[in-house]
Amino acid sequence: MLFCFVLLQSCGGDTKESPVITLDPDVCLDQTSKNIALWDYMDDWYLWNESLIHNTILEDFSSLEQLINNIKENNPIDRYSFVISKAEYDDIFVNASNDGFGMAAKVDELNNELVISFVYKNSNAKKIGLSRGDRIIAINDIDLHSAMADEEFIWTDFWSEIDDSQAVSFTWRSLDGAIVTQSMLSSQVTTNTIFATKVIDSTAGKIGYLVYNSFIDPSSEDLNQAFAYFKSEGIDELIVDLRYNHGGTSRMSNQLASQIGGDIVTGNIYNMPTNNNNHQSDIEIFNLNGVQHFLTMPSVVFITTEESSSGSEVLINSLKPYLNVKLVGQKTNGKPVGMRVSQLCDQMILAITHHNHNADGEGDFFDGIPVDCPAIDTIEGGWGDLKDPMLAEAVYLLENKQCSDNKVTDGEMLKPLYREGLPNGFNQIKRFNINTL
Repeated sequence: MLFCFVLLQSCGGDTKESPVITLDPDVCLDQTSKNIALWDYMDDWYLWNESLIHNTILEDFSSLEQLINNIKENNPIDRYSFVISKAEYDDIFVNASNDGFGMAAKVDELNNELVISFVYKNSNAKKIGLSRGDRIIAINDIDLHSAMADEEFIWTDFWSEIDDSQAVSFTWRSLDGAIVTQSMLSSQVTTNTIFATKVIDSTAGKIGYLVYNSFIDPSSEDLNQAFAYFKSEGIDELIVDLRYNHGGTSRMSNQLASQIGGDIVTGNIYNMPTNNNNHQSDIEIFNLNGVQHFLTMPSVVFITTEESSSGSEVLINSLKPYLNVKLVGQKTNGKPVGMRVSQLCDQMILAITHHNHNADGEGDFFDGIPVDCPAIDTIEGGWGDLKDPMLAEAVYLLENKQCSDNKVTDGEMLKPLYREGLPNGFNQIKRFNINTL
C-alpha cells in the first residue's frame, strides 16, 4: 500500500519512559516466554489490571500484538494500548522520520477529491509544489472523480494496484485553479512539527498563530524559536492550532503549556496522574524543559478536531485552572489516560498505566473536550489564511468576545482519508507520505 503509518498520537502529555521489561535472549527467542513477561508487566502496571482474566492461556498467542488486543477486548475502556517495534518507535519519537511522500490528505466525499491538509517541508511532495489546500484529482492517470463515484470503490484495493517503488504521477488543482501534473518517488522524510508561526493583525491587537502537529522531543528548540518570535513581536493574543496533533511525549506537552502560561503557571501543578493500586504517580510541575523563550498569556485559544488527542488534550486540560482557555473547531478525541514506554525484546509496549488530571482534579474527558465555538476544517487556503473557517472563527472570538453566528452541519465535515484496520485508540492515520500517500 502507498500509505505508511505516522504514529504520532500514542501518548501525548502522558508517555513516560521506563526501564526495559526484559532483553533476556532466552525470553526473546520464545514467544510464550515473551507473553508471560508482558502479562506480568500488565498485571503490575496496567491501569485496569483488575480487568485481566487470569486463566488466560498465554501459549495461545502467536504475538505480543495478539495478546494486547485480547486484553483490550476484555476491557472496552481501553481504546489505546498497543505494541510497535523499537525501530518504528525510534523513527517516530527519536528520529522524527518516516518513509513516504511527506503529505497528508482528507477525502472530500462531495466532490470525490483528495484535499491536501499538510505537507512536510523537507519532502518530495513539497519539492514538486504540493501545498495545503491543493486538490488531487488523478493518480497515475486514474481519474478520482470517476473512481470514487463507484459505490464499490475501496481505498485499500486502489493503493494495492499502485507500485510505490516507481515514480507516482499526481494531478492536482491548486488554490488558484491551475491544473498541475508532477511525479515523485517515496523517500525518507523528516517530519517537522511546526507548520506555521505567524502574527495576525486584528482589532484585538497582534495575534500570534502557531500550528503545532506533534509533541515529539526534536521540536523543543523549534518551539523555543517560535516563542522568541512571538515575544519579539509583542503579541497580545495567542491561537494554538492543534487540529491534526495526535499527541506525543509528556515532556513536550508540558514545555508548550509552560511557554504559553509562563509566570502564571511556573511552579504550579501541570498534571496529577493516578496509577493502579500497585503504584503511586508523582505530581508533575510546569517545566520549560530548558528553553529560554516563553510568554505569560492570561488567555489562549486552541483550534481542535477529533484528531486532537492525548498530549493535545492534556495540554488544554492542564492550562484550564490557570488561564482563560477557549476551544474552536470540533471536540477533541477523548484520551485522558497515559502510557509508560517499556521495551520487551525488540518491541515497545505502550500500555495505559495512568489517568491524567489537572490541578482541579478534572480529567474525565473520554468523550472528548467540547469546543466553545464550532467550525469546520474545509481547507480553503494555506496556514494563516483567514479563509480557513477554523482560524477565522478563532480570530472572530478574540475580536468580539463571542462566537460568530455561523452554523455547522455534519454534512460539511471532511472525513479522514483512511482509518480502517488500525489499532483502536491509537488513531494512526495513513498519511499522504507516499507511502503515506
